[in-house]
This record gives sequence, C-alpha cells and structure tokens, in this order.
Amino acid sequence: MASAERDDDQTGRVGAAPRPGANAERGAGHWFDTLAFLIVVAVAVGIAGMMLAAYYRAPDLLWRAFYHDRNSHYSFGLDLALAIRNLDPAWFFSELEKAKVWPPFHGLVLSAVLLIGGPDHRLAIVPSLIGWVATISFVWLIARRLVTDRIEGVFAAAIAVILTAASPAFRLISADVMLEGLGAGLSAAALWAYLRAFAQPNDAPRWRLVAVLLTVLFFHKGNYWGLLLAAMAIAFASEHHGGTFRLARTLGRIKVGNLIISVVRQPLLILAALIAILIGYIYARGPTAMELFGKSVSLYPPENLITLSYGLVFLWWSLLWWRNKAAIDAALGVPGRALLYWHLTPIAISFLLPHRLSRFLWFVGPANNPDPNATLWTSAQFYWQVFADSFHASPAIALPVAALALIGLLGLPRLAPGARVVFLFAIVAWAGVVIHPQHQGRFMSTWLFAVWICSGVGAALLLRRLRGALSPWVRGIVAAAAVASLLAVTIGRPIPSAAYIAAIHPTEGPTDLDLVRPYLPELDGTSEVAVFTTFGASKLFAWVIRERCRCHRVVDDPYIDNQPSREDVRKLMTERVAQSTADVVVIIDAPDSRYSLPWAGWEYPRMVGIVDAMAEQTRYKRTATYELPDQQGRATIWRRSDR
Repeated sequence: MASAERDDDQTGRVGAAPRPGANAERGAGHWFDTLAFLIVVAVAVGIAGMMLAAYYRAPDLLWRAFYHDRNSHYSFGLDLALAIRNLDPAWFFSELEKAKVWPPFHGLVLSAVLLIGGPDHRLAIVPSLIGWVATISFVWLIARRLVTDRIEGVFAAAIAVILTAASPAFRLISADVMLEGLGAGLSAAALWAYLRAFAQPNDAPRWRLVAVLLTVLFFHKGNYWGLLLAAMAIAFASEHHGGTFRLARTLGRIKVGNLIISVVRQPLLILAALIAILIGYIYARGPTAMELFGKSVSLYPPENLITLSYGLVFLWWSLLWWRNKAAIDAALGVPGRALLYWHLTPIAISFLLPHRLSRFLWFVGPANNPDPNATLWTSAQFYWQVFADSFHASPAIALPVAALALIGLLGLPRLAPGARVVFLFAIVAWAGVVIHPQHQGRFMSTWLFAVWICSGVGAALLLRRLRGALSPWVRGIVAAAAVASLLAVTIGRPIPSAAYIAAIHPTEGPTDLDLVRPYLPELDGTSEVAVFTTFGASKLFAWVIRERCRCHRVVDDPYIDNQPSREDVRKLMTERVAQSTADVVVIIDAPDSRYSLPWAGWEYPRMVGIVDAMAEQTRYKRTATYELPDQQGRATIWRRSDR
C-alpha cells in the first residue's frame, strides 16, 4: 500500500520491454513513493493530534446543540464500552440489536477507544480523527495511482491532499462525534482497494478486500455505502462493456410469459408477493389493527411483514444457490464471487433481523425528513454554496477546483486504468445529495475528497502540457511553486462562520453539559432515572449520567411530542408519572430556553404542562431545586415516596 504500487511500467505501456537501468529506476521510485506517503501520514497524524488536543482542552464547547445526533452516537458507543467493562453481555447485545437506523460500526470503534482510554467524552472524537487521517492517506494513494508519471503523480496527490486537509468544514466534522469522518475514511479506502483490484481482475484477495471494506462501510452508514457502490457498479459495467452488453442481450431474450410462469412455480416467491401486496395495502390505508385472541394487534407500520416477505425471498435464493452453486460461481467470476460471499451475503443476512430492512429503506429513501420547499434548482444552489463557502478556506478557490476537476474528467483516457470510478463517484454522489429531499451541508463530507482528487489530477494534466517545453527539473520547480501557492492560500486562514453552520457546530451559548452537571450527585446510588424537560428530549442525559457512574443506570428519555396543547401535555405526563418505575424524576423547567422545535411541539407554552402534572401528582416528592447556569432554567429533583 505504502508504495502506491504500479501494475505497469512508468511509460504506461503494459508489458513493455525493460530498458537498461529500469529496475534501478523502479527501486528508486518505490522508495520515493514510500517516503512521500509516510511523510503525508505523519503530517496527517500530527494535525489530528493537535485537533484532539484542542478538543481535549475545552471539550464542553462541542456539546452545545441539545438535539444533535452526536449525543446519540456517543451514548451508543459508551453503552457498548460499559457493557464490556461490566461483563454484561445481555446489555451489550441488546444495544447492538437496536442499531438499525444507524448501523453499529462507529459505535464499536468508539467503544474500543473508550475501553482503552476509559469512559471519557474527551476521547469521543477519536474515531472521526482516525477517519480523517485515513482519508488524507488514501487521497494521496489514489491520486498518485491515477497519474503514472512520478512528478505529475506527486503533484496531483499533493494538490488533492492540501485541498482535503485544509477544508474547514471537513476538519470540523472530522473533529466531532459524527459518522462522516470515519465514513469518508472508509469510502476512500474502498475506492483505493477497487483501483488495486481492477488492475488485477483475477486476484481474489484484492477483490475480497474491496468486498470487506464495502461491507464495513454498509455497517457504518447505508447512504455512504449506496453512493460508492453505485459508482463502482457503473464504472465496472462501463469498463467491461462487452460483458455488460452480452448480459443485457441475454436478459432481453427472456420472454415475459416464460418469466411469469417460472415465478408462479415458486411458492416462496408467490407468498412473498402476496405479503408485499398486503404491505402496500396497509401503508395505503394507514394505522391498522386486528383482533387476535381477544387482543388488539397493531399492523401499522407493517415492518414485521416487510421482514417476513424479505425472509421468504432470502430462503428462495438460498435454496436456488444451494442447488446451482457451481454454475453461479462460474458465471460470477472472481470479482462477483468475492462480492457475493464477502459483501452481499452478510448484508442480506443482516436484513433478516426484525425492522432492519424497513428502517434502512426509510433512512436512505425520500421519506427521511424531506424539505417540502426543495427543488432540484434550490438544492443545487444550496450545495454549491456549501461547497464554496464551507468546504474551502476561501470561496474563491471553489470555481478553480471545479474547473480542474473538469479538466481531469476530460483527460480521463490519459490516466491509469480504472480511473473513471473516482470521477463517477464524485458525479454520482453530487447528484445523489442534490436529488435527495433532505438537505444538509455535512452530507458532502464523505465524498468531496473524490472531487479534490479529480482536481489534483486536472492540475497534473495541465503540468503535463509543459512536458515538451520544460525539463523534468523545471517542471518539478513549477509544481512545487503551485503547491506552495495553494498552501499559502489555504493554510492558517481562520475557519469561516459558514463552515461552523455546515458542520452544525455552534460557537456561542452555554454548554449543554450544564443541564446535567449541577445535580449529578443527587443521582448517585439510584438504579433508574427519568428526565423530562420543557424543550424536548435528547440522549445527552443518558450518556452524562452513565459516564459518571460507569454503570448500567437506566435513564428514561420518554418522548412527549406533538401534543396540541398544554392540557394535553399535562394529561400525558400524568400517565407517564403514574406508570414510571424510576427512583428519581428530574424536571427541567426552562421558560427562556434557546431550544424550541415547534414542528415537534417542543415549545414552552405547551411543554410546561409537565410542570403542572408534577405539581398535582403524589407519587414523587420534590427534594431539591438547582438553578442551572446561564439562564438555562431550573432542575427539580423528585424522589419516589410510595415505597
């Protein structure tokens, strides 16, 4: 890996006769590439260390967005780590089973970090920093591989790495407890592995590495995986257009009538289709229930039926494969077999878990928090603005970066074999985020490195135009001057405010940890705690409380949302209190809270109903009141009195 290996000689002619001294040149090139790569990795690790040190000195500044997903991501990793520390396999696997919307890989990596360093939120960004270093490293390797000439290749890699490392929004997101940092690293690693495997199409270990990395990426986050897999599929099909055309012709010869007859003869497929029709009917009808043994059983949403229908299809395929394994393996070839057994099969098995398939389809589909006012034009404008203002040290860099990427695309025939996958990944990913109805700038974080690689390649192709006019030494000086100029423009500039917005990284306001810290000693020795606030719910309370006790303290975060009035909130809260098994209930009353989500019903005039309900009930007795810093309200502690 470190040598940025080549599968042909430096002239770009596969199988060319070696010229005198060629082996010595290759040896020198090998050591040069290895040394350059090690320097890049060392610099990336050093910068990541400084990013960790900056966060470690003032970690509270990151935790200033109460509803932010970072609370859930850290809480999940912490719970896994605590379960292992406390030798509680039931807790560990129950938490692992819950990882449906967000798969478990990031949490597993975070739990390993916390097991080594201890349960401490000052280590929470380490998995993202690992991803940042991996992204920088593989950006260098990919760009260097695409351009076979040494001077031009190093120039392309240097430009791509500088753009990646200097990106303000990418650095902020990679110093957070989010999935994007590690997702970018895994995506870059899988892209590099594909390029290596493409150069040796019959090398089974290389294709298995591609398959395993794609599998890990899927279990990290499904939309990152989908964008990269689509680009790889298009690239592979277009590079092997002869086989693709033959397959298309074969499929085109299949008669619809014969296909229907063959399906009708498969009882498992018929049953799966009938269940799918039922699922469609239930979704069209809306909330549905039926009487079963005198009890009302809800059928909406029909997620269990989705799993059942899929399970029947999976069983049909398994039987088909078992009967025709040799023929299937022969038809797939080396790449296809690696992907089937090391990638598709683990994913297919995971979808047999209850609700896993339905949650995945919802998450990557258009129903996931769409923006009702979005159009393709407004979406394209939004992402270009984020690209220019947030992901570059200066907006003026964005247009040249895009122009260089276009030059790289036009010069694709002059690049190493398989290079089109990088450009396709950039194009497919950009189109994917524009088309998807939910718009967030951070969605660009896991694939923009491909755009920067394309830009580096475009810059190298411009340098190549000077080959006939300038000696290699002069071209090297020109390349070094260009790299130095880019460094001067990007390095050391203050992070623009737009980057903080894209990274959802507030720069003002009190830390959310002060919503919990003042009364933490009150919770020592309890086995179950429930927390209610007048501004919504968050995993913040769970992870702060468990990190202190380093135990499996149950922390309820019962949602009370979308209630039409204060009275409705009061009634629902009364029911929750009557049913609660918590030793202590914490009520946070914050009339002037900066957190308000009207679309979820989380606004004070309605949510103050929880305070009304606590004043009326008798199961819990108020034992303490704490004023929270920075006008964040007050917390009251209520202990069970009916024991």
